[in-house]
Amino acid sequence: MSRVACRSSVGEGATKRKMTVVVMGTLVTTAMVIAGCGTQSSGGAGSNAAQGPSGGHGVSGTSLVYDESQPITSLETAGMQPQAYPTGYEAAFDIYDGLVRFNSKLGFQPDLATSWSVSKDGLTWTFNLRKGVKFQDGTSFNADAVVSDYTTMLNPSSNKGAYSLWAPIASVKKVDDYTIQIVTKTPYEALLNVMAHGSALIPSPAAVTKYGSDYKLHPVGTGPYEVQKFDPGTELVLKRNPNYFGTKSGYNTITFQYVPDPSTRIAALQSGQAQIIDAVPTQNVQQLKALKNINVTVQPGLQVVGIGLNETDPILQDVKVRQALNYAVDKSSIIKTLFNGEATKLDSPLAPDISGHASVGNYDYNQAKAESILQSDGWTKGSDGILQKNGKQLALTFEVPNGAYPQDVQIGQVVQNQLQAIGVKVTINKIEKAQFWNSLKVPQAKSSVFDMVLFGYNPSHGDPYIDLESLYGSNSTPSAPPSLWNYEWYSNPTVDRDLQNALQSVDIQTRDHYLTDAQKQIWNDAPYIWLYVPDLITASSSSVQGINILPVGFNILRNAHK
Repeated sequence: MSRVACRSSVGEGATKRKMTVVVMGTLVTTAMVIAGCGTQSSGGAGSNAAQGPSGGHGVSGTSLVYDESQPITSLETAGMQPQAYPTGYEAAFDIYDGLVRFNSKLGFQPDLATSWSVSKDGLTWTFNLRKGVKFQDGTSFNADAVVSDYTTMLNPSSNKGAYSLWAPIASVKKVDDYTIQIVTKTPYEALLNVMAHGSALIPSPAAVTKYGSDYKLHPVGTGPYEVQKFDPGTELVLKRNPNYFGTKSGYNTITFQYVPDPSTRIAALQSGQAQIIDAVPTQNVQQLKALKNINVTVQPGLQVVGIGLNETDPILQDVKVRQALNYAVDKSSIIKTLFNGEATKLDSPLAPDISGHASVGNYDYNQAKAESILQSDGWTKGSDGILQKNGKQLALTFEVPNGAYPQDVQIGQVVQNQLQAIGVKVTINKIEKAQFWNSLKVPQAKSSVFDMVLFGYNPSHGDPYIDLESLYGSNSTPSAPPSLWNYEWYSNPTVDRDLQNALQSVDIQTRDHYLTDAQKQIWNDAPYIWLYVPDLITASSSSVQGINILPVGFNILRNAHK
C-alpha cells in the first residue's frame, strides 16, 4: 500500500483541514487519485493534465497594472531571494512553475508534476513530470532541470533563505527523463508544502549558467509570463509567454509597480491607472466597498502577530509573569480600534485557518487577574507605582519596528500603556524596518538589548509543523544567532519532542495529535503576548477576474483575466 500525497479539502476547507488519501495499488493508481485533487480549472485535473494548471479563461489581450506596497528587487528563487517579501514571490509565481501548486485553500494541485506518490515508510516521494514543456529560453524542462535546482537548494550556503524547509530532505535523484525521486531523512509530511513554496519554483539551468550572479535580474521559468522589463525596486513588466504549456494568459502584460503610500495606491485604483492594489488599510475598506467599479476582498490570513518575550531576561523566565502580561493586554480593543475589526484574536500559537490548528485556550483581557498573578508571585508596587520584587523593578525594553507591520508603532504605544496600568514599566525602542530583522538574529548574549519584540510570522509554506518549529523549536547553539525565528530563546523539551514526533508521523491524525500537544504546552508557557491574525485585504477593478489570493499572503495573477 502506498500513501498518495494528494490532500483534498473536506468539511471545513483545505486550509483548516487537509486529508491524506490512502489508496491500494501502485503508482498507476496514483494518477487516478490526483484527478480528484482540487484545481483552479473548472474541468478538474483531468482537463488539467491536457491544458496545464491554469483556468479556462482564454486570451483577453489587455494589460494589468498591480500597485504594490513593497518593491521587487530580485527574482531568484534560491538564497535570500526573492527579496522584499511577499512581492518578489508574487511575481515569481507568474514567471515560474514548481512541481505542485497551492490552490486558494492551500490544497495541492498538479503543476510540472502530473502525479506523485510516497512510499509506505514515508521516505521516498516519486514525482511524474509533465512532458513537452519548454523554458522561456527554449530549452527543455525535464528531470535534469529539477535535480539541478533542488540539489542547489539542499546546500545551506546557497539556500540561505529557506534552507530550514529543505533540511529534512536527504537527496533528489533522477529515475528517468520524466521521473524524479525525493528521499527524506525521516518521514516528512510537509514535503508537498515545500514543493508548493516559492523556493521550489524551477529555473532554467541554461539561464542560471548563462547569467551567473546576475540571474536574479534575468529570471527564466516555464510559467505563463516572462520578463519584458525589470527596473529593480521600481517596476517589473511581464509579457505573455506564447509557449506556455497551459491555457494562455489573460493579459498581454502585467506591470508590478512599487507604490509605498496607501493613499496613492487607492487613488491609482480609483482613477483606473492600476487595476489591483494590496495592503489596503482597514480604515479604507468601507469607502472602497461603496464604489461600484471596485471589488474588495477581505479574508483571514495565516500571519500571527504578537510580542515575543525574551527569556534571557531573568524576569521573563518566570512563566507567571509572562502569563500575567498576556492577561494585561486588551487584544479585542486593539483589533477594534486599530484594525476596525479586520483581524482575529488568537486562541493558539497557530492561526485559526491553518491546517493542524487547535483551539487551546485564551488570554482574555483581565487586568485584575494579571495584577493578582503578579501579586501572588511576590511583586508589589513601589512608591512610584512600578512593581518590584527583591529590590528589582518590573521594567522591560520593548523593541517596536517602524513600518514593518500595519500600525506597528501605535500597537506598541497601546501595549505600553496597558502594561504600565498594572505597574510594568515599558520603554519603547523604535527601530526602522530595514534594520529590524537583523536586530533579532543575534547570539543569546547579545539579545539582552530587548525584552519584548513586536513580531509577525507569516508561514508562506502553509504548514503547521514548520510554523511551530520556526518560532518555538529550541535553538541549538546559544553562541550563534537563531537559525530560524526563535529570537526570544524559548525552550521546552516537551515541545521539541512533540514537534519531532509530528515531523516523523506518516499518519496525519497522529501528526495532528502531537501538534495539538505542542500548541497546548506553548500556549501555557506563554513565550509571546499573542495579539491577532490580520485579514488580507486586496482591492481590484471589478473588470478583473481570476485573482488567486492565497492565505499565505500572496496575490497570484497568473490566472487573472477580464
